[in-house]
Amino acid sequence: MKEEYNVKCVIHEKEINGIIQTYERKEDVEIILKVENIVITEQADNFFDALIKIRKELENKEMKLLCKGCCKNVYPSGMLLGMGSGRKAYFLTINRQAEMSSLVDIFEACSIEEYASVEEQENFFNKWCDSIGEL
Repeated sequence: MKEEYNVKCVIHEKEINGIIQTYERKEDVEIILKVENIVITEQADNFFDALIKIRKELENKEMKLLCKGCCKNVYPSGMLLGMGSGRKAYFLTINRQAEMSSLVDIFEACSIEEYASVEEQENFFNKWCDSIGEL
């Protein structure tokens, strides 16, 4: 099944339009990002992991992808990755359990202020996990 999303990217403080195409197959998923003359294709077991791979390539090009899956406090649970192909993730708050009402689509648009690098996002997730363990 193929779906398509309009996305924004930022490179050198300039916002440019792009397109994400997603493909879900029995054995894996695929994301294709097209921004101007750049095309990046990645496969993984789920969309979130494929998006991480794309983001790492973009970070090497000093580009930022503005979608919810790139926000510091957005991260999927193992259950979401296994059951929903990683299309949804939780909007996390320190010291609070994740709730179904906080689910977002990882390809939904976000602002530049919400953007975080892959490392920043992983660090926040680990900090959130620690905060939940302390409750």
